[in-house]
Amino acid sequence: MEAISDPYRRHLFDDDTLYNVYKNESINLSVGAPGPDLLQNCVELMKRATDHRLEEEKNEGKYYLFQYGMTAGLWECREELSKFLSRRYGDPVKRENLILTCGASHGLTLLLNTILSPNGVIFVEEVTYMIALDSFKQFPLMKIVAVPMKDDVVDLDAFEKIVAEENCILNGNFLTNEQKLFWAMFYTTPTFHNPTGTTLPPESCKRLVEIARINSLLVVCDDVYNLLHYGDGLPPRRLFSYDQPTDPEYKGGNIVSNGSFSKILSPALRFGWIECSPQLAKEFYAVVVQLIITFLVLLQERLSVLCNVLDQYLPQCCSYKKPKGGYFVWIHLPSGINGTDFIQWCQKEHKVTAIPGIRFSYSGKSHNFLRLSISFHRKDVLETAAMALCRALSNYVTENIN
Repeated sequence: MEAISDPYRRHLFDDDTLYNVYKNESINLSVGAPGPDLLQNCVELMKRATDHRLEEEKNEGKYYLFQYGMTAGLWECREELSKFLSRRYGDPVKRENLILTCGASHGLTLLLNTILSPNGVIFVEEVTYMIALDSFKQFPLMKIVAVPMKDDVVDLDAFEKIVAEENCILNGNFLTNEQKLFWAMFYTTPTFHNPTGTTLPPESCKRLVEIARINSLLVVCDDVYNLLHYGDGLPPRRLFSYDQPTDPEYKGGNIVSNGSFSKILSPALRFGWIECSPQLAKEFYAVVVQLIITFLVLLQERLSVLCNVLDQYLPQCCSYKKPKGGYFVWIHLPSGINGTDFIQWCQKEHKVTAIPGIRFSYSGKSHNFLRLSISFHRKDVLETAAMALCRALSNYVTENIN
């Protein structure tokens, strides 16, 4: 029997030639995860939160913290989380609508296992979060269908037609019951999309809710970037808030918001929520707000630095749209340029790498795109990497397009 390979590794990206951002051989713009300068404050935060919570347990003497918890998650934690999200969203979030998870990936798997038909359909945009695609492949009875995009957001005209076609193929013969409520699911990142960085406009949000209601399907929003808003005022209104119980056409809820602290605090916390962990004290949320503000300032500076370089040095045959939040910038290359080939060459010759667009595509298209991440590196490193990437693109395009 072949032994299981289990090499010593310190983190998820260790020993990975494409994703290891800690190696110094090249500047890696692939990984959508906080860098060391964003994570350093977690040491003091977690110490304060842990000391506070354990002291409360000792004083009360019941030690509920170490007991089996409620299915939806600890009441106090959901109460404080609802207050925190309500303040940050500028829109009410009810405690009773929150279920705590171990992160957005756990939340997605939970939804797939519980309320979606086991032989149902999963609709995804032409380019989407690649880890979600990997998760969907673990459900072999479910059919994955890619939906075209227009201006880097879902093409709702095409989506509506595809939904009707898929429903007709099986003539409604899906395994639904009191638990398996939906025959199909549409997975999307409506706010600061991964990988495109775009946000679904309000009118499109309304129409998407309408399509979901008419066709009795579930829309699962990967809302992990919502609070990373770099403009003035509140972040864009989340899709969940367009599906109001007071609407005459309300069908009991067709939108789910799947959130996490992985992008705005620390991936290692494994603390997320589904709107429809360890308990942290009220003080935790006050500190979290300050940390998020720190994140926002640093990330906004990084985005500005990256986009300034792209505006000046990106070849004219390439293009991008500056996102208003999130981690990512989506580069459009000429149709004759293969992003995978370019990145392999660029990493070798210019010591800069990113993720080619095909990695996000279920149908194997989008070969002429790149995703750049601003999350891990300091702005000076980003500036150096962006200039090197632009120079590399100029040389590569000149040599490979007649």
